Amino acid sequence: MKFEAELITFLQGAGEGWITFFKIVTLFASWLGFAIALMVLYSKNKKLSYAFFITFFVGLAINIALKFIIARPRPFDSYSNILNLGNEDGYSMPSSHALCSAMISVFICYMTFKASKNKFTRAISIVAMLLYYALICISRMMLGVHYLTDVLAGGIVGTLLALVGILLYNIIIKKLENKHGKNDQK
Repeated sequence: MKFEAELITFLQGAGEGWITFFKIVTLFASWLGFAIALMVLYSKNKKLSYAFFITFFVGLAINIALKFIIARPRPFDSYSNILNLGNEDGYSMPSSHALCSAMISVFICYMTFKASKNKFTRAISIVAMLLYYALICISRMMLGVHYLTDVLAGGIVGTLLALVGILLYNIIIKKLENKHGKNDQK
């Protein structure tokens, strides 16, 4: 954990301009990121946006439960030289911002892959979403509210939840299509 604390201290020493930048970046994995992703998904695939909506809130509930089970103190609670620049409280692991940004990234990439066969478009989607996730993770550490392992755990949980949400979405859609197809044949 000492390495993680040193990483946070290093990031916080980057200067006020970077801290301000990352305070803005971190907003895109909270309600703002959720709203933007929901609007994009809704405009392209309404049914997928419903799956995203449900998965997102299930993910938040699971994240809250995990925080209380793990009960890891925030970095600024454990190290006096780390500042709480994100004005957070509560427990640290897993990072809900990392969890949410991972879910958003997976759903946006999935939507892009379903909508486009263009390899360049797909590659841009993957690169953009990986950059988005990385910036969110850096922002949470720079703000002193999460360790590296917190954001990695949040990313893993968020990715797994998004994959389960997409899998369930596909199962439900397939069942609905089969049901309507059978009704149409009668």
